[in-house]
Amino acid sequence: MVAMTTPRRTGRWRWVAHPPWRPPLQGTRPPPPRYRAGPAWGDRTPAYPATPRWGLPLVAIPPRTDRPERPSRAWPAAAAPGIVTAAGTWFAASAVAHGLRYAALAWYDDRLAPWWVEAATTALVWVAGAVALLVGAAAAVAATAWLVETRRRVYDPAPDPRRRAELWIGSLVVVVNWVRLPVYLEELRRASPRAPGRSAVRRWWAAFTVNGVLVLAAWWRSTGDSPQAAADTVLLAGLAALAAVWVVRETRSVMRSFGDPSPRFTRRLLVRGMVGAPASREE
Repeated sequence: MVAMTTPRRTGRWRWVAHPPWRPPLQGTRPPPPRYRAGPAWGDRTPAYPATPRWGLPLVAIPPRTDRPERPSRAWPAAAAPGIVTAAGTWFAASAVAHGLRYAALAWYDDRLAPWWVEAATTALVWVAGAVALLVGAAAAVAATAWLVETRRRVYDPAPDPRRRAELWIGSLVVVVNWVRLPVYLEELRRASPRAPGRSAVRRWWAAFTVNGVLVLAAWWRSTGDSPQAAADTVLLAGLAALAAVWVVRETRSVMRSFGDPSPRFTRRLLVRGMVGAPASREE
């Protein structure tokens, strides 16, 4: 129970809690402890020079090492995803241009096509194809720079077991890269803690192989002199451009998986049960 009593000296009301079987007793205020002293325990309200704040404890900063910093070569590697995406856009435009050219050739198969149709489709094919080849070459150089920079970062502080010249030659030479690039990516996948699955590298290699086969078929068919050979060359070139779009898509997927891995590639060991779970209360 709670009772309200009036002290004799102070003349103020105060609340006193007491058990129900004992009446309230007149008590005195206990003296303040001896170890509490200062203005905070006086009659006036304590004041602070500034607003009290909570903060994190200070963390010791590790000392700087005397190892010289390596020169940064991250610009081509950082720009590689954007350049590869631009190449994919132009490859798609080239595929559309070749598709329009092939449609015009099929429509005017038995008669002479107007001059403006011939000029327009030819200009589209040449312009889109030339720009796609230039941007594709720039994308190949940027993707190789990304590969070299990523391998350097993964193997750091140890040096890359393969030389930079070997990586550049094995990635840019047309026939050699079909064999060496999968090896470089597999080595990077095994050494990197943030690596994609092996299926991503296999899909990229399959797209790269299909693109190479279509390019060789278009080049072989272009050696013919008949109108049918010219039409087949346009069709195969358009299919090769579509395969190049597929290669760009798989290349971006591999770059993204090495830079920012998806949760499906993350391997974690989960312990059964809950750690620190509160005990259930019976109501």
